[in-house]
Amino acid sequence: TMLATVVFDLTVAIILGVIYSAILYVARSSRIHVAFSTIDGNRLRYDVGKSPILDSAGVVYVTGSLFFGAVDEFNHRLQDIPEEDHLILSLRGMPSVDVSGAQAVLELCESLQKQGKTVACCGMADGVRTYFDRTGITVLLGETAYFWNAEDAILDLLSAEIAE
Repeated sequence: TMLATVVFDLTVAIILGVIYSAILYVARSSRIHVAFSTIDGNRLRYDVGKSPILDSAGVVYVTGSLFFGAVDEFNHRLQDIPEEDHLILSLRGMPSVDVSGAQAVLELCESLQKQGKTVACCGMADGVRTYFDRTGITVLLGETAYFWNAEDAILDLLSAEIAE
């Protein structure tokens, strides 16, 4: 019986340790950072001069995995970004997304498009792109809204402005 008590105590300690670790993991993982930046034409590799379209555009940098535990924080952080006509979502710092996270991005894109704004995405991991395809974000935005990096997305905005 002494051995059984020790084994039971050890088992309980291990289970409590696993539960504690899981809670810590979820708490850490649910942190998502959303930062907004205006576009400085002087920082581009090309001289674009003073372009009006850049004054109405901005880049949103998302850092952290966007899963069910982080969706509320993601939506809350997005409320603080300025109203811009052209938004570029830089997702290089977002290694993964789940269905609820992709749904949040879809709702954001739909809302912005209804307001007549454009949305582009850049720096997506393959797994994130797969979820975007499944959720309908790719169909909504179009393949041409995906870029390797923010600079390519900005240059595309500039070429669209020149075409007008």
